[in-house]
Amino acid sequence: MLTATEVEQWLNTWRSNGIHVQSHELMYYRSKVAAFQRFRRLHPPPGRGGALLSRFKGRGMEFDEYRHYQAGDDVRTIDWRVTARTGTPHTKLFREERERPVFVAVDLSHSMQFGSQLLFKSVQACHLAAVVAWLAVARGDRIGAVIGSQASHVEVKPQDREHGAQQVIHHLVEQQQAAVNHWLHQRHHQNVFADTLARVQHIARPGSIIYLISDWQSDDPALWRSLLALQRHCQLVPFFVSDPLEQELPHITGTGQLKLTDGEQQLTMNPANVQQREHYAAAQSEWLHSRIQQWRNLGGNLRHFSAAQPLELQWPGEILR
Repeated sequence: MLTATEVEQWLNTWRSNGIHVQSHELMYYRSKVAAFQRFRRLHPPPGRGGALLSRFKGRGMEFDEYRHYQAGDDVRTIDWRVTARTGTPHTKLFREERERPVFVAVDLSHSMQFGSQLLFKSVQACHLAAVVAWLAVARGDRIGAVIGSQASHVEVKPQDREHGAQQVIHHLVEQQQAAVNHWLHQRHHQNVFADTLARVQHIARPGSIIYLISDWQSDDPALWRSLLALQRHCQLVPFFVSDPLEQELPHITGTGQLKLTDGEQQLTMNPANVQQREHYAAAQSEWLHSRIQQWRNLGGNLRHFSAAQPLELQWPGEILR
C-alpha cells in the first residue's frame, strides 16, 4: 500500500487528479511494450507458446474469393446462393488470417467511479485498456473497443497499427470523463455492463480476443448469458478492478461512525468494532469467491487489479500469463 506522500508524488508525476483520466497517461504505455515482450520471453506461460494467451477459437481463416467447384473440394465450402444464381456449383476459398481482431470491453458504470487511495476504478480500467491496446498493436492484431456507462456507449471498430490504439485511447478519455460527470449529477446506480456486453455480442467475430474490464458488480443475469454466448466462439480474458475499501474496512480507533451507501441504501458501521469489520470482510470475500467461481465455470481466470497501486507494480504476472 502506498503512503499518502507516495500517492501525492505519483499523481504529481503523472499530472493526474486520479478522478479524470488524461490521454498522456494512456499514451505512456506505448513505451512499455518492449518491457512486456521481454517479460513474456523470460517467463513464458506453462504449456503455452507464441504471443497469444490461449488456444485460438474459430477457423482462423478469412474469405478470399469464389471459384468453380472442383472434384475433391470440401462440400461444406460450397456457396449455395452463388450456385443457385449462376446455375453451376461455386465454392469459397479462404486464406489464413494474419491479423486477429481484439476487443476491449470497458465498464464505466457508476460503481466504477470510486477510489479511496490512488485512482478511481474507472481510471485504472482505462489504464488497463490502454495496455491491452498497445500490446495488440505490437502483436500485429487489430484493436477495437466497446465502452459503456450510464452516460453513453461507444463502439470502436477494430483497426490495425498505432491508429487503432490511438482511437481507443481517444474514446476512453472522452467516455470516462463523461461517465464521471454523469455520476456526479445522477445518483441512480444501475450497472450497465450487461448492455455493453450485448453490444459486443453483435460486433465480435468468432475467433476474437475480448478483454473484459469491470468491477463485476452487476447482478444482471443477462450479463452472464452474454458471456456464455461469447465464450463459445471467442477467447475471453476477464480483469477485475477493485479498491481496498471494498474488501476490508480500515481500523480506526475512537467512536466515529462510518457511513456506507450504494446511492440508494445506507449502512452505518463502527470501524473500531472488530466484529463488524470481520463480518464486512467475510461478506466481501464470499462475494468475490462467487465471482471467481462463475468465471471458472466459464473456463476463465479472473485477474485482479487494485486501483490503489500503479499498474506497473501489478501487471507482469497478471496481464501476460
